[in-house]
Amino acid sequence: ASGSLLLLQQHYQNLNGGGSMRAATLKALAIHTADEAGDAAGPDYEYGWGLLNTYKAAQVISESGGVNHWIIEGNLSQGAPETVQISVAEEGARVSATLVWHDPPANPVLPPVLDPVTSMLVNDLDLRLIGGGNTALPWVLNPAQPAASASTGDNIRDNVEQVELAGTVGNYTVQISHKGLLDGGSQDYS
Repeated sequence: ASGSLLLLQQHYQNLNGGGSMRAATLKALAIHTADEAGDAAGPDYEYGWGLLNTYKAAQVISESGGVNHWIIEGNLSQGAPETVQISVAEEGARVSATLVWHDPPANPVLPPVLDPVTSMLVNDLDLRLIGGGNTALPWVLNPAQPAASASTGDNIRDNVEQVELAGTVGNYTVQISHKGLLDGGSQDYS
């Protein structure tokens, strides 16, 4: 996996004048293009986000900025949601977006416990996919029920959010926002 990620970084550099993608971008790319593992859709505590698919990840890098794929590295400012407009031209197409950010360090739960259920996010970013009369919410895992399948809802626990839906022909909005105050007034994201 490490070698594959290094090769993906090199491929990105070759196509982008030697510039490197952020670590959060590489993580988002690996998660976004992973092949499903396990019995249910979405992440789980046994298989994580699935199996690394280096070929699909390289295709996304090669096609970024085209019709079907975008790699976006942005900075979310306090109180200023960001949006990206996309169009779906094929009925039933899978529309998905993955958001990753490097959250500032949080204060640990005291006293220390194994697998704390308390959210320790400092900057809680939110990803939504809006269109066709629907708002897709990200995958959510329940640490109190680790064998349960992921559901969708408001993810307040992770610095990775992914939304998916089967799209109808039309326009969609990918929205990135946040809850509360952002530590430092802004947050880089991929």
